Amino acid sequence: MRNNKALVIVAILLLLVALGGGYLWSQGIIGSGAETEVVETTPTPQITMIDIVVAAQDIPAGQQLKEADGAVKLQSWPEDSLPIKYIESLEAVEGQFARMDIARGMPVLPSTLGQSGGRLSVYGSAAALFDDKSRRAYVIPMDTQGAVAWAIQPGDRVDVLAAIELMPVDTEFQTRLPNSFIPLEGSGGGTDEQVQGLVAGLEYRYGRFEDLPNGTPAFIIPPAGQSTPSYLVVQMTIQDAIVWHVGIWANDEESTTAGTAATGETPEGEGETSISISSEETTAAAPPLPPEQRGMDSILPVTLLISPQDALVLKYLQTMGADLDLVLRSTGDESPVITEAVWFRYVIDRYQIPATLPDLPVAPTPLSAPLEFSTPTPPPEE
Repeated sequence: MRNNKALVIVAILLLLVALGGGYLWSQGIIGSGAETEVVETTPTPQITMIDIVVAAQDIPAGQQLKEADGAVKLQSWPEDSLPIKYIESLEAVEGQFARMDIARGMPVLPSTLGQSGGRLSVYGSAAALFDDKSRRAYVIPMDTQGAVAWAIQPGDRVDVLAAIELMPVDTEFQTRLPNSFIPLEGSGGGTDEQVQGLVAGLEYRYGRFEDLPNGTPAFIIPPAGQSTPSYLVVQMTIQDAIVWHVGIWANDEESTTAGTAATGETPEGEGETSISISSEETTAAAPPLPPEQRGMDSILPVTLLISPQDALVLKYLQTMGADLDLVLRSTGDESPVITEAVWFRYVIDRYQIPATLPDLPVAPTPLSAPLEFSTPTPPPEE
């Protein structure tokens, strides 16, 4: 009997051990073969926030900042992300003007603000925003032929052709030949010692003595009203100039007004006192003219980016009255070329044109009038 009780107790103990082991195994405490990792929690760092002035809306350049208009507001900003210079009070920006566009949510910096009548523009004119610092912007007037039928666009590269008129001159007077002369009046045999004065009212042009076909000697002079012929020389001068703009540059305020009138929108703050940016107004490229306004008789300014020395060349050519044309380069072609000046003798020799008139019993007559460019008629305004 005692043996049976002992066996029951042992069986109960074994059952309890098996149940406990199964529970511990199911919980992953035993049997996993891995040590339990202890995770240490890192305390969250405390971020310091500072209230600074930010743009509550998109602020265009030139707009006056007013808290009442909702242009600016105070906003908490992480201290470790603050700009080097910032503004902490709305009173510091009240009434000032934006010198550049400020996007909504961006901090308002002291460098982006200016007072009325001061230098409000940060970048200067838009015409000066080109990358090549070695070039200068220079404007020349161009017509349809000189501007490649108005095919040129900003970014194109062009060369400048110049046609120059040369004329024979007296080396001392630097006046056009032939010279005029006034005969002297002598008192005797006509020697230099006997010369006493000029024959009043008589003036002649240099010419030559020649026998006429009937044998009569004559003094030949140029026809009245006609001068000696000039010599036309054409040469490629400036190469690889960059077309920067075609047309007139308009300042930003005028462009904004024109754009508003075209869209019919009313600008914000209308009716308030406007601020005039006088001597240092920013400029922008005016919208290109429609094709109908670029007729065959139109003359527009073309802004070229050229070297400083080439700017002097263009100034000289324009001042002396040379005829200038642009020739369009292929895209990506920036290499210089060597050309030979072209004038009458060059054309005669290269194309083997006869230097004497033909002595033929017949002569050509025109079949039709030569074609001429027509001027497009602008469409009627609606």
